[in-house]
Amino acid sequence: MAPILHQPGAQTRWSAPVTLPPCPDRRHTQVLFPSSAEEAAILASRHQAPYLAGASAAQLGWSKSTGWPAKAISLHALDDLQGCRRAVDHWSIGALARLSELTSNRALCRELPTLHGALLGVGAPGVRHLATLGGNIGFAGDLMPILLVLDTQVDWMQGAGPLHQSALSDWLSQAPEHALITRIRIPLPGPGRQLRMEKLASREAFNPPLLNIASSWQWQPFAQAHLAAGGAGLAPRRLRSCEQAFNGDATLIPTAATLLPLLARDLPEQAAQPLLPIAANLLLDQWSASRL
Repeated sequence: MAPILHQPGAQTRWSAPVTLPPCPDRRHTQVLFPSSAEEAAILASRHQAPYLAGASAAQLGWSKSTGWPAKAISLHALDDLQGCRRAVDHWSIGALARLSELTSNRALCRELPTLHGALLGVGAPGVRHLATLGGNIGFAGDLMPILLVLDTQVDWMQGAGPLHQSALSDWLSQAPEHALITRIRIPLPGPGRQLRMEKLASREAFNPPLLNIASSWQWQPFAQAHLAAGGAGLAPRRLRSCEQAFNGDATLIPTAATLLPLLARDLPEQAAQPLLPIAANLLLDQWSASRL
């Protein structure tokens, strides 16, 4: 996970917030090395400890807060959280898959070119070499909007419980504490589906994007739109009100004026902010491109 994606103090889904008294010095943090994903989930629940994968965002956040966890769970040796393979109707990717590994997977990039572009937009090459897909999800990173419109599913476990599978959108709204994401499943887009993603970012290095809009459009046999947003200080989510306006009506010609009240419902914290009209214009651009 890249430092530019971490929001200090924000709750993560990859590992729950540290609830044990923090250590002022990272040298006092005890790192535990489980031999399986099941053991990792049990240890995290028992010790209320965060998981460590690439750890670039976690280390940045802990350094800024000067509070290091008393214990942390290393996932580095867990082979069952690795790998990237093509199934019949989806891509199955281990939570520990490095972003650099995914950008070099030609088959994945050929079938999901918009995801490939999103992966290349995460930090610098050195960051992508450390960052993991599971970590990007846990720290609500740049990939979240495109993963949401792709109807991504996550496999996860909590404590000694069984393996679960949830839609990413559901996981974001109700992530169990100390749950461990083990695998990410990305469905293959159907024929005629078009994907778009755009980011609005400042020129300063290592800053998260101010706004990140992704969309998936299908016009035949009926109109269907999946829309999502994220960004600095903005929890990633599907834009349900905007989706309802597009779904089922291929004749709809949106304008900024018609989208703004819908976006205000989907992004209430941005209702009076200058980013809302920008979000409307980004959606309009993506809608127009999908109709070409």
